[in-house]
Amino acid sequence: MKSQIRTVSLKEFSDRFRSGWVIGCIVVWLAAVGLTSFFGLVQIGRIGFQGYERTVISLLNLVQYLVPLLALLIGHDLLVGEREDRTLAYLVANGVPRWRVLLGKYAGAALTLAFSLLLGFGVAGAAIGFGARDQNYSSFLTLTLSGLVLGLIFLSAALLISSLSRTRVQSLVFSLLVWGGAVFAFDLLALGALVSFATPAAQQEIDIACDPMHVNAVATDVHAAFEAPSDAQQEMTRKRTASRMSWLWLNPVDLFRSVNLQQHLKTPVPWPVMLFSIIGWIGLSLFLGERSLRNLDL
Repeated sequence: MKSQIRTVSLKEFSDRFRSGWVIGCIVVWLAAVGLTSFFGLVQIGRIGFQGYERTVISLLNLVQYLVPLLALLIGHDLLVGEREDRTLAYLVANGVPRWRVLLGKYAGAALTLAFSLLLGFGVAGAAIGFGARDQNYSSFLTLTLSGLVLGLIFLSAALLISSLSRTRVQSLVFSLLVWGGAVFAFDLLALGALVSFATPAAQQEIDIACDPMHVNAVATDVHAAFEAPSDAQQEMTRKRTASRMSWLWLNPVDLFRSVNLQQHLKTPVPWPVMLFSIIGWIGLSLFLGERSLRNLDL
């Protein structure tokens, strides 16, 4: 069983490598991270590598847009492409169960995404550390790992879309719709809920998760020195906010934002919410993809 899954996954990774996907993704991340860090303060007349903290804040929007998009582009033709090329029927006819084909395809695409993302961020991160003489890389490591998990979630969604689609074009269109819905439409719906219900709790949660420019995340309250609550009140507010943030599992993009901004927000994202969202989205997508592939007439 393991040998069949490993063979399919390595074949998928080698095909992606030969097609230029891996090299292209590495170049994209090297350029994105390096240029953002080097020219991030050009508007105030400074050119040079920023520290990890400023680079993470500058990169957050870029990563939340590009990582899901790249994952969907990598995964949108995993199964429908094999079906159009008549190689999926050949694999099944040679005794490879369909669920092993699905897991092998997902593992190969995940290896492609992880290799390019980790290598691109790793090389650029090392350059930032040497250039800015910054050793506090925890925030940058959090951004890298959470970005990888975000990509794996959208990769599983792309695999599900690929199993349900009849052509590559149809799969690509649905993938782009999913990307737009997760990155843009969900936040608009959340803001619509804020306008409709206008509750303080909803306003605080939506400000935390859906602030695209992160103004609220890093803004300083000039009246804080005069209106600072007690430690007990702060702790109670923090626990109450954390318990109300369980809705974040609905959208992995908002969960990614909150994880990377929790140090600025002083509001940690509950671990059960993160694990439930990650395991739930990946597991549900793979399960539905396997069911769809099992009923597919080859």
